[in-house]
Amino acid sequence: MTRPPETQTIRLVCLTSTLPDAVKQGRIPPREAQTVARTPAGPEGFTLPQLRKPPRFTQIILAGDCTCEGLSSPLPVPEQITTPVNLSAQFAAQSPAPQADDASQKPDFPAELPVTHSASLKDRNYGTWHGQALRDLPPDALNALLHNPDFASPEGESLRQFHTRIGAWLNTVSLGGETDAAPDTGPLSNGSRSGRQPGNPSGTHARFPSRTQSDTSARTVLLIARPAVVRALATRILQGGPDMATRLDIAPQTTSLFTHHAGNWRLRMLGVP
Repeated sequence: MTRPPETQTIRLVCLTSTLPDAVKQGRIPPREAQTVARTPAGPEGFTLPQLRKPPRFTQIILAGDCTCEGLSSPLPVPEQITTPVNLSAQFAAQSPAPQADDASQKPDFPAELPVTHSASLKDRNYGTWHGQALRDLPPDALNALLHNPDFASPEGESLRQFHTRIGAWLNTVSLGGETDAAPDTGPLSNGSRSGRQPGNPSGTHARFPSRTQSDTSARTVLLIARPAVVRALATRILQGGPDMATRLDIAPQTTSLFTHHAGNWRLRMLGVP
């Protein structure tokens, strides 16, 4: 009898970045705004109670509108990609991001660990409204922006479209396929490759790294993105819609854990400081 292929487990560890300063000022962030994530302090780095030991990452995925201070060398800035970049629930009060006690205690990521820049994981795209102060928007437009999941600003995307984009990325990862992202070709300081993908003419793509013979059943990925992106991932895993996202509070600089096995995603941990 032929032995069935071993089912691969995916561990998706999500680290949220800070919020753009514009959000704290009651404005829609500029399109080019970058937010910062800081890896946890301490020699063991990520110690998650749901895992028996600190995860050994096989890849880092960095959203196109985020940077990370904890990586051992500066990351290259990918070419500007004009794909969707969320706010709706972000305008609610959020806990301030805690400061790392000692930057020297950051975990040391292997120099050869692949870093993938993903345009698909950018925050919601607000089109011509990027940089606008909320108080300057017409009351009916502001109400639609905050409460109508199908409302899209000029040249932007609706909350539902944003969630659909994030869900499509999660489906791709579930199948172990490609993402519209660009991996570094070597150490963290190297540049990234570019390419094209249908539906994202200016985007780039790459496969996840091949699994080694000793690790054929698990892939552990560190995803660094804004809170709205992780919130969208959580609602997709819970089979909810954009309305559910307004009931989830995921603060900046927190960690969430999602796992995928035998065709099913599970939410293991959400928004833990």
